[in-house]
Amino acid sequence: MEKPIYFDYASTTPVHPDVLKAMLPYFTEEFGNAGSSQHYYGWAADEAVESARKKISSYFGVPARQLVFTSGATESNNLAIQGYLKDKHPGHLITSYIEHKAVLQIFQTLEAQGWAVTYLQPNDSGCIEVSSVQQAIRSDTVLISLMMVNNETGNLTDFQAITKICREAAICFHADATQALGKLDLAHNPFLPDMISFSGHKIYGPKGIGGLVFNSPSLICPFMYGGGQERGLRPGTVPVQQVVALSACFDLFPALIESMPVIQNYKDKILQKLLTNHIVNSADNQSVAHILSLSFPNLDWEELYRKIPMIAVSNGSACNAKSQLPSHVMKAHGHADSLALATIRISLSYLTKESDIDFLIDYLNSQLPHR
Repeated sequence: MEKPIYFDYASTTPVHPDVLKAMLPYFTEEFGNAGSSQHYYGWAADEAVESARKKISSYFGVPARQLVFTSGATESNNLAIQGYLKDKHPGHLITSYIEHKAVLQIFQTLEAQGWAVTYLQPNDSGCIEVSSVQQAIRSDTVLISLMMVNNETGNLTDFQAITKICREAAICFHADATQALGKLDLAHNPFLPDMISFSGHKIYGPKGIGGLVFNSPSLICPFMYGGGQERGLRPGTVPVQQVVALSACFDLFPALIESMPVIQNYKDKILQKLLTNHIVNSADNQSVAHILSLSFPNLDWEELYRKIPMIAVSNGSACNAKSQLPSHVMKAHGHADSLALATIRISLSYLTKESDIDFLIDYLNSQLPHR
């Protein structure tokens, strides 16, 4: 069977050859446990982990001790939010209706525990406005959590302006940077949030590794317990090969960011040449290059996906893939259930070729009804 052309890089990316090369020795000859401190194999593994930690933390401009390795952004989000709020008296929290479920479900749980939560609504372009954040702040606001780049639409949040507001108000600011890394240059930015979550498999690394960066070593408390790894904040045997791979991903960033203008041209070309009736959910001039979300009015979602088997696109977040419920992000955009379901997310990469884009345009124009 001929494989469809892949346009779902926001869901996951293939492991880059350089990343694979870096991690392979730690499956075989350098297979030691980083927690084994009595012999060479453990020392070598621990040295690899700490070298990776130093490189990644340096990118964010924080000391190495302020980076914890996790299984991915979902765990990082939980550690950041629940770890920061642990043992605090319930007060007020701010997030938005368009966050990933890995954040929304945490806040829903916190509400049940007595925390007051304000969920911000996106504007007409699908973006969270800085002014709405400022207006939502109360005297008892403890934490704000907003993603840098929306995973379904690619729409940007002005995290730098929100960081400044939070610093002035002494409010902790957490951001999920999963779709921002490798697309936006965050290196040594002086206005990064207090806590930043990310995953490796969105930046050409393996699945099952991610990290949480925080700007103070005392910012979070553990909510899991075990062997004391990661300074007790994230117990469990450290997956050395995954950590090394994640570190190698950061070496790719200059080339990845350099590829963004080409990817933006591909995105523009799709919008210019797509004939079928559609609504663009990705904000003009306020979204990243690699994600394009389109909704198709008066087209049944099952019919839509039956018509396009030769392109690998998604309805939105991969966490919704097995659900027939409409995307909460599209609902927050004001779409009815039927329109929210009849939505595709096209996500691109430096691996995407212009011939792929030409095929995509011709294929959608031939398979879907025109205006």
